[in-house]
Amino acid sequence: MIVQQMQTSLKSALQTKFKDISLIFKEDATPLPPAPYFKTELTLAEFEPISTSRYAARFRFHISYVPTEGKSVATIMDDMLETLTSLDIGGRPCRASSVAWERPTGNDGAMGEGYFRAEYVIQMTTDQEENDMKMQTLKQGGGLK
Repeated sequence: MIVQQMQTSLKSALQTKFKDISLIFKEDATPLPPAPYFKTELTLAEFEPISTSRYAARFRFHISYVPTEGKSVATIMDDMLETLTSLDIGGRPCRASSVAWERPTGNDGAMGEGYFRAEYVIQMTTDQEENDMKMQTLKQGGGLK
């Protein structure tokens, strides 16, 4: 559920700031819209326990920008980095732990396609009480052994 909230919040922030640029998520496998558009991919979602009822949820997004004539990356860069700095997750502000524009270099020294990278860490609590059994095994047919 928190993954969907993060994606929804990111989508909302980008659509509010860049009304004329479409946004698609790679995970949705939708057809590509005409340029310009953002193609977003969730590249990391991990949950690290802090204590018995608290954990840190870490998310990393790669956001590729497909430009159109007159709207290069340079024209949106400052606004994009500012927009990615903070998201509203269910009424709670979530500041990015890292935001950057990256342009990787391949083994042959050629510059690859650039993308924006945004990483967020949000501390969460759980209301569930842990019992002694940490793992159960599913048997064929879907029941627990």
